[in-house]
Amino acid sequence: MDPNSLIEALRGTMDPNLREAAERQLNEGHSQVNFVSTLLQVTMSDNLDLPVRQAGVIYLKNMVTQYWSEGDPAGGENAATNIPEEDRQFIRDTIVEAIIHSPERIRVQLTTCIHHMIKHDYPGKWTAIVDKIGFYLHSDDSTGWLGILLCLYQLVKNYEYKKPEERSPLVAAMQIFMPMLKDRFIQLLPNPSSDSVLVQKQIFKILYALFQYNLPLELINRQNLAEWMEILKTVVDRDVPQETLQVDEDDRPELPWWKCKKWALHILARLFERYGSPGNTTKEYTEFNDDLTNVIQKMICEYSEEVTPIAVEMTQHLAMTFNQVIQTGPDEEGGDDKAVTAMGILNTIDTLLNVVEDHKEITQQLEGICLQVIGTVLQQHVLEFYEEILSLAHSLTCHQVSPQMWQLLPLVYEVFQQDGFDYFTDMMPLLHNYVTVDTDTLLSDTKYLEMIYSMCKKILTGDPGEDPECHAAKLLEVIILQCKGRGIDQVVPLFVAAALERLTREVKTSELRTMCLQVAIAALYYNPPLLLNTLENLRFPNNTEPITNHFISQWLKDVDCFLGLHDRKMCVLGLCALIDMEQRPQAVNQVAGQLLPAAILLFNGLKRAYACRAEHENEEDDEEDDGEEDEENVELGSDEDDIDEEGQEYLEMLAKQAGEDGDDEDWEEDDAEETALEGYGTAVDDEDNLVDEYQIFKVVLQNIQTRDPAWYQALTQNLDEEQAKHLQDIATLADQRRAAHGILCCSLK
Repeated sequence: MDPNSLIEALRGTMDPNLREAAERQLNEGHSQVNFVSTLLQVTMSDNLDLPVRQAGVIYLKNMVTQYWSEGDPAGGENAATNIPEEDRQFIRDTIVEAIIHSPERIRVQLTTCIHHMIKHDYPGKWTAIVDKIGFYLHSDDSTGWLGILLCLYQLVKNYEYKKPEERSPLVAAMQIFMPMLKDRFIQLLPNPSSDSVLVQKQIFKILYALFQYNLPLELINRQNLAEWMEILKTVVDRDVPQETLQVDEDDRPELPWWKCKKWALHILARLFERYGSPGNTTKEYTEFNDDLTNVIQKMICEYSEEVTPIAVEMTQHLAMTFNQVIQTGPDEEGGDDKAVTAMGILNTIDTLLNVVEDHKEITQQLEGICLQVIGTVLQQHVLEFYEEILSLAHSLTCHQVSPQMWQLLPLVYEVFQQDGFDYFTDMMPLLHNYVTVDTDTLLSDTKYLEMIYSMCKKILTGDPGEDPECHAAKLLEVIILQCKGRGIDQVVPLFVAAALERLTREVKTSELRTMCLQVAIAALYYNPPLLLNTLENLRFPNNTEPITNHFISQWLKDVDCFLGLHDRKMCVLGLCALIDMEQRPQAVNQVAGQLLPAAILLFNGLKRAYACRAEHENEEDDEEDDGEEDEENVELGSDEDDIDEEGQEYLEMLAKQAGEDGDDEDWEEDDAEETALEGYGTAVDDEDNLVDEYQIFKVVLQNIQTRDPAWYQALTQNLDEEQAKHLQDIATLADQRRAAHGILCCSLK
């Protein structure tokens, strides 16, 4: 179709009398070579009136979004609708310039086109897009910067939700562009014009999409992070032009100066939330806990007193705004921006909850407002906000669980059954609070425990990936430990069966294997005869034998895979329960010589882990302000207010011994650090009601030596000299811990 015929056809689509014939003409011509190319040329023509150009760009967008992803353009069953390769190449060569030079109404549609093109062609067929972006970013002609940044934004958006290992093409490109973006931003900072601030805002949007779910350490180091943080702080703090204050207050958020501030705050909040919070960040981001934490905490602390009295009013306004924002569907114009705004609102509400957490009466008022927001998201199944509203629910249940928050559990369960399968790990902190913060209510109605077990069971029997499965097994363990002595004998066998059945299928990571074993170990600690009776009665497919022998042998085989404080501690407590049984199954007698060496291995790991924690807590204390009174370096579970000198000496001695036990090369960081799931505390980790594995182990062995000398002989006869020395060291440490804690030894019973 020649350009003039195409222009007339596009003009005809705007005339009700000519529309049908015009659309038929366009449909007949759209598979012809040069049709799509001509569409773009028409769209770029400054000589044409804007409505024709708009009609052209909309038709072009529809062509690209529908047909760019089709298979081989050379032929096949979709050949009639394919975009010919000649046209594809023309579009690739031209669209960047089209975006740069087009008016905003045209540009919006073209950015949708380039998004789809990058999605399907980069990097395989279109590495030239990187060269084009670099060329225009490097150019001193500022008129092209906004358009080229929109192109770069679409490149980043295509990788926003991908896993780190899938982002290498983006990271390679951004290694070129990040210094350019920073230089351009610094160049623009002194210029308060609307055009300048729009470019600044677009750079911030690129950074947010780049950092939201993964912070590529290849792009960010301590130096350039500090530079970006200074830029962000400058934008947040700077005054807006005086004339903007003449604009109606409700309309000001739409002005570029306020939008730029908004995106700066989005980035700061997201960086802190995901990479700067000591409780949330993963190991690789440690070098960023002071840069980020200081900025955000300073802002919160600076205004917390002012925020507290108006927190209810602020939250009501935020909730109302959130409800208005999410009425925009993701496919509507501006949907992406509004989704980010809604996400920012939820994060702001969560921050407010944290600011007022010590004001119980305010928190209770906020709870009702937050529940409305949470209910809206869950009932409308707005999946993209599940993570944020589950975080809100977690914040509302950290100190108590109100009747209203218990009413939320059935809704969470319903969402999980319908479309929340992928969000179980996000649900885990909330479910953990239901179990540990208000155990009485959990056990007051069987439906609560049934719902939580049903979710864990579905995860362990489905195929969600091993990380959610580890979380499910952890939650089962937490329930067993939290309810020790609370009469859940009827469900413990179900928990054990679900966890151990998972081990009959392929397990790729030692973390999942040990976590499933740990459910059974927790049951052993809960009630040894109940666990052994459960194992004797369990049968798995293609195996008619009880699984007692297999469980014990697998446990001992994997004992070196239990890491961190909690997991090793549970292993020791499980071994104590096993060797302390008076009516032992033959499977236990058969491995008598392996039990104490396993315990010694675990205690050596525990010693390193305790030393590491003591060192970490000492470092945190050293970083406190000089004006503050020194607190105890380590929580020792004592109720006394004075400094526990014996406890401190014990910790110093323990750290010293840990260093003397082997060469540096034998100390692996993984042995000392917390496991990923260790943050989900259990009753055995409660330092106000201490369960001390050292003292329990010592007492159990002493009792066995007196009560059953033959069994004690079977346990100890194969120990070598070094192992015997380790056993004595454990007994010595047990006495020192008892003195340090100032409590009597806890019992397994």
